[in-house]
Amino acid sequence: MKYVGGKHRIGKRIANILQMIGPEKVEGYLEPFVGSLGVFKYMGLKEYKKKIGSDKHKSLIKMWRGLKTGEFKPPKSINEEIFKRLKQKKENSALHGLVGFGASFGGDYFSGYIQKYSGSSKRNFYQETLRSIKKMEEVITRKDVYFYNKGYEYWKVKNHLIYCDPPYKNTTGYKTGDFNHEIFWETMKKWSKDNYVFISEEQAPVGFVSIWEHSKARTLHPVKTKMFHRTEKLYIYKYGKAYKYIQKLKKQQTAKNAK
Repeated sequence: MKYVGGKHRIGKRIANILQMIGPEKVEGYLEPFVGSLGVFKYMGLKEYKKKIGSDKHKSLIKMWRGLKTGEFKPPKSINEEIFKRLKQKKENSALHGLVGFGASFGGDYFSGYIQKYSGSSKRNFYQETLRSIKKMEEVITRKDVYFYNKGYEYWKVKNHLIYCDPPYKNTTGYKTGDFNHEIFWETMKKWSKDNYVFISEEQAPVGFVSIWEHSKARTLHPVKTKMFHRTEKLYIYKYGKAYKYIQKLKKQQTAKNAK
C-alpha cells in the first residue's frame, strides 16, 4: 500500500539487517510506527515469539485488524465521489484507513484523489493497493501477529527487537498530531539500554550512529520528474544493546578472517 515515508521498496533490505538479531535472542519484535507494513511484512514471517505492529492512527489499525479477522471486506472499486464522501465524514473506520491512504495522492492521508493523476498511464491505483494488501495476507493473518492502536510512548518492553520509522523531521506533518522529536530520541536512548533498537531517519542527534543508508525518492507523485531524493539512514544508539552486539559480531568476524 502506498504511503508517505513507506518502506516497501527498501523494506526487505532493512529487514535483513534487523534479522541479525535472531528470534532466540529476544522476547519479540515490535514496530511502534507500523504504517503500511513496508518492513513488517518481512519481519512478520520470521519466527519471533510475537510480532507487534502498533500505530497511533486509529483508522489504519482498524483496517489491519479488520483484514486480520476477516471482518473488513475492502470494496472492489471506488470512485472520486466515494473518496470525497469519506473525506468529509472524518470518522475512524477500516474503510477510511484503506481509502485515506490507498487512494490518496502520494499516499498522504486524504490529500487528494490519486486516480485523477493517472494521465495516459491507465494505472488503477486503488487496484494496486488491493493487490498489495492481498500479498500481505499471510503475514496479517498469522496468530503470532498483533496490531495495536497505541502511540510509541505506550510501550514499556525489555529484550525486544524494535524497529522505529517515525515521522521524519522537516517533512510532511504527522497526521495524528504534532510529533516531538526531542522526546522521541530521548525515549530511544532509554529503550536501547534493554532492547535492540533500530531507527530510520535522515538525521539523528549526537550519540546515534548510522549503520546503513540508502538514497530514496521522497514522493509518490505519478510523474517521475516530480520526484526528488534524500538519503535515508538506519541508526542505533552508540551506548545501547544493538551497538554492543554489532561490535561483538565485527570482532568475531575479524578474528575469523585472521585465521
